Amino acid sequence: MILREVFSEADVRRLAKVAKIVWREANVAFCTPEQVEYMIAKYQSVEAIMSQLIHGYRYFIMEEDGDILAYFGVQPQGERLFLSKFYILAQNRGRGLFSAGLNVMSQICKEENMSAIYLTVNRNNRHAYEVYLHKGFKVIEEAVADIGCGFVMDDYIMQLEIE
Repeated sequence: MILREVFSEADVRRLAKVAKIVWREANVAFCTPEQVEYMIAKYQSVEAIMSQLIHGYRYFIMEEDGDILAYFGVQPQGERLFLSKFYILAQNRGRGLFSAGLNVMSQICKEENMSAIYLTVNRNNRHAYEVYLHKGFKVIEEAVADIGCGFVMDDYIMQLEIE
């Protein structure tokens, strides 16, 4: 497995294709199909990802034999690293990919003198919530955010302290 940062438009295009697949399989259990499609267009289209990269986000892909297995996006925000997205295609879950990504995020925190990684997770996304708890994240807040077109995100804000 190779884990590397996304820099090229070709990689962004590949990532956006995978995002369509993984967002549909990961989010339909707790979001309507309409909301999932809206979020893909708003947050994971080629244009959206390119804009995020311009605004300080960093994306990483995990691949094997030329296929993307998983990806994640982070953004440094002061003393903390914001984990914006972490998606693993269903057939690749349970292979330690989240742990590998978390190691990279921890290293970024250490290099940039940040004290924590934080994220938002939908309160109905039990699987992801349980994974984050297992890895040491703690709920620090709850938030409801209007994301447009009548859709809201009802989230836990979770944080992992980095030593």
